Amino acid sequence: MVDTTLGLLLAIWGLKAIDRMANEWDWVSLKHSGVYEGVDGLLHWIHQAVAWLLILTVCKVIIYFCMIWTADGLAYFGSLLFTPLQGNIRFELLFVMIFFPGVLNVIYFWVADHYLKAGAEHTGAHEEETLDTELAKKKESLLADGEGGDDTEAPKIWVNDDAPNSVQNSAVV
Repeated sequence: MVDTTLGLLLAIWGLKAIDRMANEWDWVSLKHSGVYEGVDGLLHWIHQAVAWLLILTVCKVIIYFCMIWTADGLAYFGSLLFTPLQGNIRFELLFVMIFFPGVLNVIYFWVADHYLKAGAEHTGAHEEETLDTELAKKKESLLADGEGGDDTEAPKIWVNDDAPNSVQNSAVV
C-alpha cells in the first residue's frame, strides 16, 4: 500500500523533474515522453526507459527507508485497518493478497501510463516532415505548375515521377 501511494507520488514528481531538466537542457529524447518515431526512435525509447528505471529505483530506495523509519506507525495503522477482517483468515487473505494489491496496482499503472504515454501535442515530434507539410508542398507545386494553361500535360498528381515512360519525364528531358 505504501508503494502504490507514496511510490506513485514520488514517481510523478520524478517524471516532472526529468521533464523540466529535458526542456531546460534540450534533451530531445526525453522531451517528448512516449514518442518513438523517426530514425532515432529506438535510442529515444532506451533513454526514456533508463530514465523511468532510474526514477523507480530512487523511489524504491526512498520508500524502503521511509518504511524502516515508520515501521511502528505502519504496524499500528495496519492493525487498525485489518482488525475487522481478523475473524476470518480467508477473507483477510483475500483482501491483503488479491483485492488491495490488484486495485491499487491498476490505479498505479493507469496514472503512470497517463504520464508516460505521448499526448496529442507530441504528434510528429521526431518526424522530419509531417503529412500536413508534405501535402501542403504538393498542393503548392501543383498550383504553381498548373497556372501555365497547358491542358495537354497530365496532372502531376496522377503521374508517377519515378516511371521512365511518363509524359512528364519525357517532356522535361
